[in-house]
Amino acid sequence: MKPLIQKLPLDSSSSFVARTYTTPHFETPWHQHEEYELLIAAKGYGSAFIGDYIGAYQMGDVFLLGKNLPHWFRKKDFDMIGSSVVVQFTEDIFGERFLSLPEMQLIRNTLHNASQGIALKGALRERIGKTLRMIESLSGFAQLAALLDCLHQISISDQITYLTQSPIVSFSKQDQDRIHKVFEYTMQHFQRKIFLKDVAALTNQSVSAFSHYFKKNTKKNYIQFLTEIRISHACKLLITTEKSITEICYESGFHNWSNFSQHFNTLMQQSPLKYRKEYLTTNADKW
Repeated sequence: MKPLIQKLPLDSSSSFVARTYTTPHFETPWHQHEEYELLIAAKGYGSAFIGDYIGAYQMGDVFLLGKNLPHWFRKKDFDMIGSSVVVQFTEDIFGERFLSLPEMQLIRNTLHNASQGIALKGALRERIGKTLRMIESLSGFAQLAALLDCLHQISISDQITYLTQSPIVSFSKQDQDRIHKVFEYTMQHFQRKIFLKDVAALTNQSVSAFSHYFKKNTKKNYIQFLTEIRISHACKLLITTEKSITEICYESGFHNWSNFSQHFNTLMQQSPLKYRKEYLTTNADKW
């Protein structure tokens, strides 16, 4: 199956794309393309789907995504303004010989590792985010130099997190649309009880056929996927509200405390209470 190929909208003055996408153009469904992508979430917050990774994103978050790595940044609310500054480029802009230079080894390694999806942290996140916010206004060599500097800074930093280790799968347009439909349905209904037969019906498949299809294409079964969405939502509530953990349990789609606690500990390697305390302690200086 061939992936959906999106042509870069280049003009004669640039070899790569650097532009801001704002609602409604920010609302790109789950998709993949042959370009590398370096982006900052300029406005809005919600859930990030990158390969088999599911997690929250917020304004100011910066990601480097490898070529053909499926992704989708879904806003929390339909009426929210979503915006991102996106830089898309191919390896061809540097030339094979340039990337082979000894001085480019770290950047070459970073581009290779971008297939796992990279999230930036701390001072690196702030520095690259600042550059991305102004890169669209640059032109010519200054713009290319800014991109190279971003890649260099990422390549020499340990303030990065790899998001997925699953191999990249190429999807047909039909598969992208099918899986996006399942993702969207799940995001709209995860706080209520979801029946597998209803989800399978979205793809016009039997439950057994859908289960096989979903795991083959996302590298996880649907129940695992649903659980990760619910835990991600719980994490967001734990750090952005003062609601009790019991309230958060039920608002995240779980029907009993023990089930919630078990899944949270498995995925986050700590209890909900410890997760909240550690976040508040780490970010105390921001309050």
